[in-house]
Amino acid sequence: MPRPCKLDTVNFFRRIKDDERAVLLAAGAGDLSEGFKNLLAIYTVLHNAGFRPGDNIEDLLIIANDTE
Repeated sequence: MPRPCKLDTVNFFRRIKDDERAVLLAAGAGDLSEGFKNLLAIYTVLHNAGFRPGDNIEDLLIIANDTE
């Protein structure tokens, strides 16, 4: 069993798999740190729209507003 989460964690030292690394690299245009920041920003938007852990990600409907 993994150790319990500490809410005051500042640094993450975790091994990531190749597919996880590929996602972070894609999200950050080749920069792992930027990819992580971008995924946090995306999750913030999703959470504010009502998405919660355990919800089916495939049930999300994203609507783009055309202003043109």
